Amino acid sequence: MTTVEQLSIQKRIDKKNINRLGSQSGVLWFVDKSKDIADWWSPRRDFDLRDFYLAEGNDILQGAVSSLVKKFKSMNWSLKGPKQVVSKSQDILANSEFGKGWGTLLSKTITDYLTQDQGAFWELIGKGNTTGSIVGPVLGIAHLDSKYCQLTGDPIYPVLFNNPKDNKSRKLHFTRVVHLVDMPSPMEEMNEIGFCAVSRTIASSNVLLKLNRYKNEKLSDLPPAGLLLLNNILPGQWDDASKDYSRERRRLGQELWASVMTFFGMDPSQPTTAEFVSFADLPDAFNELETTNIYINIVALAFGVDAREFWPVSVGPLGTAAEASIQHQKARGKGVGDIISVIERAINWKVIPVSAHFKFDFADDSEDLLRAEVNDLKTKTIMNMFRPQKVGEVDFDLPVTSKEIRQMLALNVEYFRREFLAVEEIDQIEAIDIEREKMYGPIVEIDDKGIVYIEKKKNIDRVFAIAKKNYDEGLIPLDSLIEFRLGEVLDEYSSL
Repeated sequence: MTTVEQLSIQKRIDKKNINRLGSQSGVLWFVDKSKDIADWWSPRRDFDLRDFYLAEGNDILQGAVSSLVKKFKSMNWSLKGPKQVVSKSQDILANSEFGKGWGTLLSKTITDYLTQDQGAFWELIGKGNTTGSIVGPVLGIAHLDSKYCQLTGDPIYPVLFNNPKDNKSRKLHFTRVVHLVDMPSPMEEMNEIGFCAVSRTIASSNVLLKLNRYKNEKLSDLPPAGLLLLNNILPGQWDDASKDYSRERRRLGQELWASVMTFFGMDPSQPTTAEFVSFADLPDAFNELETTNIYINIVALAFGVDAREFWPVSVGPLGTAAEASIQHQKARGKGVGDIISVIERAINWKVIPVSAHFKFDFADDSEDLLRAEVNDLKTKTIMNMFRPQKVGEVDFDLPVTSKEIRQMLALNVEYFRREFLAVEEIDQIEAIDIEREKMYGPIVEIDDKGIVYIEKKKNIDRVFAIAKKNYDEGLIPLDSLIEFRLGEVLDEYSSL
């Protein structure tokens, strides 16, 4: 049986050379951190960006990337559609990245999306000639290292993958690759090159890196960069004294904190002085905490999230609770919401069949509460139209019919499904569902834990017609009819 690994264009490891590879020593990569990041955009830029965000001292930027990666890895998701289809689709996602799982695929994807201007790449694995389109459904998903991907601008073969394992270049058909990129350039010659979150923080991050380097120099006992002015001391005497001092430190095993270096002048009549002029000092009135807080806000702006996502705010003017809530909701609709939309569209449009639908569970408790309050207000407003109006002793007819009420509820309140609409619309939707059930099986919803929810079908209109007849005959009051109607709908949703 052909495996996903055999169908892939990647050669993650050559099984014939497992023993030989296991006996090899590790390869050491030495990166010159002093080089500037290449201008936007050249092939070297993404190499520099990857080294930059991993540089020692770039702790806050690294924490920001890590925070969003973990946020997405812990986020639930679900698949909805025919049981046979969603089961196969769930298996593809759960065993992505050659069996390492959804979490590994998502971690690599989000990291590349945030740190690489080229963005992140997926290989879609399926049958057929690897130089052409996929034959049949997608059988697997694997991450492609963006460092070895080249955007061509060709809509048929948009990506060229330069495999480092066998030094071969392979053009990828658009059905075999997914490109996820932040802020793709509108310039035609850029071939969808983007402008990632790390690129948007380079200048500010460099300030924090230099500050960290400055603090390290101050905390160490090594002399910082500067000019040392000696008086009444010959150069040879200084060199001899420095060597003696170093030998004594090694003898005493002093690596960080050293003993005091002493020096005696040659001419007692002349004072021996050593004056140090530093090449780099902090600006006057420099406030490290304020600088760090400003940097956090810049990083949050670049990543499109609320600053509280990265840094707990415990001092300073926080504003009202309402303002904090509004800022939180706005931020969640930017960076995180953008990534969610990009991944959902990629999976729904290019990975799983059209009869299934993938979505992230992005809601939290505060959002659930706000949504419930809004839906409750909408429901009460609409249902008030269904109550007879009375002015004095005169009763007026209902301003709307029961079908119009159902339409308004289904269109404005998310708790009510489309099946709650008028009969002619229900028949059309149910006919589609029945056709899907005949072909694939019952309509179900499956989440990232593999739990399957089967939709419970009811003929709500038929049940309500009976209740309406009881109301017309005076057997039940109007309030009971309304509660009965809502109860039937809520009962239907409680089975999901």
